Amino acid sequence: MPIYEPVVLTNADNIFIAPTARIDSFTKVEGGLGVTIGEHVHVASFCHINIGSGEVILEEGSAMASGSKIIGGSNLLDGESRSAVAPADQQQVKRYKTVLGKNAVLFTNAVVLPGIHIGEGAALAAGSVATKDIPANELWGGVPARFMRMCK
Repeated sequence: MPIYEPVVLTNADNIFIAPTARIDSFTKVEGGLGVTIGEHVHVASFCHINIGSGEVILEEGSAMASGSKIIGGSNLLDGESRSAVAPADQQQVKRYKTVLGKNAVLFTNAVVLPGIHIGEGAALAAGSVATKDIPANELWGGVPARFMRMCK
């Protein structure tokens, strides 16, 4: 399993990286409630996985291009504070399960919001923000992302 330093792993006991996966330098992976990086997954440089410390799954053959991000949780607006370092009684945090499906791809600087499922073989265009699930084999793009065309 090639990991090209520097890579930051927080809560590393909750992170599984398959032996055939590759993680490039300057990537951060937050273990949170659990991160699974499957077989033949490529995570390019400057990616951030599991912002907000939910649960994130990168299924077999999926890929994250440089600068893409997957958010697993967030402070809600209902709390007194939105700061991750505020006392727990001042925060309302929600954590989700977020999935990058088998052979799916996030292109450069794409962002996946918490709880979103990117379907098998789907793609999220560069600079786009996925605010809802993307079905299998579809290319979505824009802010918020919308259907553009089929991938196959």
